[in-house]
Amino acid sequence: MPLVLPLRAALKRGALVTFANWPVVVVEFTIESVYNLALAVPVVGGAFMVAALLGADMRALFAEGLRSAAEQVVASLVGAPVALASFIIAVVLVAFGGAVVMFLVKAGTLTVLVAGERAAGDIHQAPLRYESIRRAHAYSISALLEGAHRFGRRAVTLVVCLSAGYALVAAGYVGAMAWAVHLADQPEWASAWPLVIVLATSMGVVAVAAVNLTYDLLRIIVVSDDCRVSAAFGRLRAFLVEDARQVIGLFGVVGVLLTLATAVSVMATTGLALVAWVPVVGLVVLPLQAAAWLVRGLTFQFLDLAALSAYQTQYRRFAEPRAWPGSSRPLWVHHA
Repeated sequence: MPLVLPLRAALKRGALVTFANWPVVVVEFTIESVYNLALAVPVVGGAFMVAALLGADMRALFAEGLRSAAEQVVASLVGAPVALASFIIAVVLVAFGGAVVMFLVKAGTLTVLVAGERAAGDIHQAPLRYESIRRAHAYSISALLEGAHRFGRRAVTLVVCLSAGYALVAAGYVGAMAWAVHLADQPEWASAWPLVIVLATSMGVVAVAAVNLTYDLLRIIVVSDDCRVSAAFGRLRAFLVEDARQVIGLFGVVGVLLTLATAVSVMATTGLALVAWVPVVGLVVLPLQAAAWLVRGLTFQFLDLAALSAYQTQYRRFAEPRAWPGSSRPLWVHHA
C-alpha cells in the first residue's frame, strides 16, 4: 500500500507550493477577469439593441447584474428572431473562444504547479526555510507557455468533457423540474412536488460539484503523467478506489474554507454597500470596493490553486511512491 500524506500536510504543501509560484494566482485571476469582461461585451451590445428596438431603460436592464441583464435581453428579443439569433450567436462565440483561451492558460499554470511540487522536496515539514520556497519556485513565462502548448489539445478535450457533464446535469435537472410540475397538476401528488424540487436541486448541486472535482483530477493526471485523456480516466478510477478517503477529505476541507471565505466576502461587501449610500462617504468607498474585489478574487484563486496542488500531491504520492520524498520515512505512514 502506498504511503499516505495526512490531510493537514497535503494542504500545507499545496499552499506553500502555490505561494512559491504566486504569479500563477495573478495570471489565473487576470484571465478569468478578462473572460468575464469579454462576456459582458455582447450582453452590453444586446442591451443597446433592446434599448434601440423597444425603448428599454439601460439602467433598469443592468440593475441586478450581468446575468440578469442577459436574461432580460433574451426575453425582450423573443419577438425579434433575427436580433435574438444575432445576440445568442455573439454570446456563444465569445463564450467558446474565451473559454478555450482561458483553459489553455490554466493548463500552463497547472504545469507550473506540478513542476514546483516535484521540486519542493519536504517543504511541508518544519522548519520552513527560504531555500525550500525558492526550490519550489518553477514559474516563468516560458514554462507557462510551454505547458499551454504541450497540453492545449488535451485541455480542450477536457473542457468538452466538462461541458458534456454540465449538459447531463442540466438535462436531469430540467427533467426533474418537468416531473415536479406534472406532479403538481395531480391532486393526489400535489403535496409532493416541493420535495421533488428540493431533492432535485440538492442532487444537482452535488452532481455539479462531482463533475468539477472529476475535471480537476483528470487534468491533474493528464499534466502529471503526460498521458492521453482516455488513459487518465482509468488512472482516475484506480486513484479514487485506493485513495477515496484522502480525496473526499481534501474536498470537504476546501469546501468549508471556500464557504467561510464566501461568507466573509458577502459580509464585507454588504457592509461597504450600506456605507456607500452615505453621500460623502460613498466616494471613499469606491476604492475600498475595488480593493475588496481584488483581495476577494486573489484569495479565492489562491485557495483553488492550493487545493489543486494538494490533490496533485496526493496523486503523485499514489502514482510514484518511490519518487515521493518521504517514502523512506515511517513518519508519514498512515493506514486508511
